[in-house]
Amino acid sequence: MDEQWAIEKLEWWIQTARRSRAQSQGKTFGFTYDTYPDYQALRDASAQTLAIIARVLNRNDVPNLLRRSDNAYWVDGGIEFAEHALAVLKTRGETREKLGTNAPTMKADALHPTIWHAASGRWESGHYSDAVQRAATALSGQVKDLTGRYELGDSELVSQAFSMSPPQEGKPRLRWPGNDDDLTVKSMRVGILNMAQGVFAAIRNTTTHATTELPKQEALEQLATLSILARWIDQCELERTD
Repeated sequence: MDEQWAIEKLEWWIQTARRSRAQSQGKTFGFTYDTYPDYQALRDASAQTLAIIARVLNRNDVPNLLRRSDNAYWVDGGIEFAEHALAVLKTRGETREKLGTNAPTMKADALHPTIWHAASGRWESGHYSDAVQRAATALSGQVKDLTGRYELGDSELVSQAFSMSPPQEGKPRLRWPGNDDDLTVKSMRVGILNMAQGVFAAIRNTTTHATTELPKQEALEQLATLSILARWIDQCELERTD
């Protein structure tokens, strides 16, 4: 929503309606189109103003802003609703700043234990790139422990560990469990292979050789990516030739 535009529309409505109400007092306590030309402008803007109020207040029961009775039009109720919506808009920025939004948040210490345990010490001291690098290294170590392939670098390690080809002597595979002919199982196996290759190329390698510090939010997102991969690996089964 364009809040400044909405504020201007509400302020105009309130000022115009108040002027019309002042003009009518002492007569019918309402105003008519013939006597008070402001009514035409209010009538033309009423639908738009009502939509603004309903959106700001998150209500679908806002009554008509102009109420007709005995050939006169009343604006008191409409003024009250418009004033309420205007107050909400004018304080919304400060409210968001002080209270935060309702967007979901993620607790870093709820990440996969392997990831957060490796990252937490450096994270708490503000070394976010190093925290991510250590978490990725820990994940690499987990794959090496599962497969026994300590002689391989990360790229070759994950390419062989999650390879779609059958295991070979001394080359076990980590497989997402399920029937080999199941399309979902196949999709998970291909996805884990691709994600593992991407994670170690784009996250571990870059944080290992980077000279600039990752922003906190970006580092948290990378830890979350590592955490997802770690949880998938936990569910994989080790397949050997025997």
